[in-house]
Amino acid sequence: MLRKYALFVGVAALGALVTSCGGDGTANPTPTPTGTGTATPTPTPTSSQVDYSVTEAFTAESINANAVFAYFTADGSMDETFNGASRLNGVSAIRFETDPEAVTFVFPDLNDQVVFDAADFVSVSATQRDYARAGEKLTMLLPFTHILQVSYEQTQDFTRDTTDGSLRSTRAAFFFNRVETTDDVTTTLNYTGTVQVAGGDPEVTASDALSAPNVTFNLQNTGSKVVGTIEIYEDVNGTPTLIATLDFDGAVNNTSTFSGDLEDATNNFTGNFAGAIAGPNREELFILFSISGVEGEDPDDASDDDLDARRIVGRFIGAR
Repeated sequence: MLRKYALFVGVAALGALVTSCGGDGTANPTPTPTGTGTATPTPTPTSSQVDYSVTEAFTAESINANAVFAYFTADGSMDETFNGASRLNGVSAIRFETDPEAVTFVFPDLNDQVVFDAADFVSVSATQRDYARAGEKLTMLLPFTHILQVSYEQTQDFTRDTTDGSLRSTRAAFFFNRVETTDDVTTTLNYTGTVQVAGGDPEVTASDALSAPNVTFNLQNTGSKVVGTIEIYEDVNGTPTLIATLDFDGAVNNTSTFSGDLEDATNNFTGNFAGAIAGPNREELFILFSISGVEGEDPDDASDDDLDARRIVGRFIGAR
């Protein structure tokens, strides 16, 4: 039985996470908080261009493009509430084979690689492929062409404080193609897409309570920075209630990646983000972000190790 003290390790330990391969996917199933006051390493993609697909074989690797979140359900209860969330640095990898069929997934805090095969196959559509077996699921999501999201869900026995139950954790890794063009950006490029968010107030926020509408991010016509705004809502007694407004302003470097800090003083949140422009001709864009804060407390006074702090992780994937 896993216990709550396994949920949060020191922030410094994030940099020491290593990937190992070989077994049944056993993992530390609980997220580690990312310190929101420090710089965030930007994502790094596979060195060569990949033809991402949900039907054709490929192999890819990425660095510092990961997130994890978890929800807890007490034994005998139908209520699933937020338990923890974080962005994670480190290496992730995906290998999809079709003959014989197999998906191998590596994630920074998994002790072993995870492998699903034809016996675990559930369904495939134009943009998504799903696998499942007892206590585990894996989804490959390809909303456009150059950015792939792989999500691995695992349900395990868990004790929160003294309450026995189950923990459903999701690990998401993002794989993308580099920009190849060296042409100047002479007009603003607009990327429209979806936002996914997870988190909230530990032991309080329901797993389906948070949402965020579709948005558009802009790569400004100088090509120097990415800007946009994400609003996060919480379902409060059936009414969507705005709980965070996040303004993104990230300087783009020579690898077409960017990062920056986030602050919503009105709602007591601080955090950071990192992202990348993707595709040979800057066709797509993605962003990973994390925020935290104690309601009613100045976010500058909150500790990264405060277990009662609200935490939210999210991602944006868009195309032009």
